[in-house]
Amino acid sequence: MVLSDGFAYGRRWAFAGLVWLAALLAPAAWAQPIGYTGTGQVGAITPVSGSGSAVFLAQGTYELGALGDWDLLSTFIFNVSTGLGTGGFDFSQGGSSFSGTIATTQTVVASLPGFEIVYTVTGGTGAFAGATGFGEGIIVLTGPAEPPFFNYIEAGILNVSVVPEPATALLMLGGVAALLGRRLAKAR
Repeated sequence: MVLSDGFAYGRRWAFAGLVWLAALLAPAAWAQPIGYTGTGQVGAITPVSGSGSAVFLAQGTYELGALGDWDLLSTFIFNVSTGLGTGGFDFSQGGSSFSGTIATTQTVVASLPGFEIVYTVTGGTGAFAGATGFGEGIIVLTGPAEPPFFNYIEAGILNVSVVPEPATALLMLGGVAALLGRRLAKAR
């Protein structure tokens, strides 16, 4: 009888430990690299100044791997003379989004004008509240749309980490405390 009770008690603890471990590792699942592809339009929304710079707007639809389809909205300053750009971006899907800064440098991809892009994720909303991360990709201009906008395609990798919200962390900590308290009580 004692062996049977001890075995059942051990199984409960093993199960509780696995649930707790899965809860702790769940946020890490978002930190895995995500391959993405996207298409959209980009164009100047202010005239090119004497320094060669203008404010550009990019809008597109992106597939972020298993996370599904997302919308991109990005506003940035791009220098036509040097091919350098900096600005901000926002990926959104329903009530969730993540955003941050971008930097681009001009390059040529398969004889087409293109850009290398670096994303720095600095925040988010919904399921991505408190998100951080980075990403990089290649953008290729595929041709004009309605002037002054150009069609583009993009592909790359994003690595976005989500910090569990404080209420979730407190709930997990409370569960662990309750399990430890129960174990100590049974040990007496």
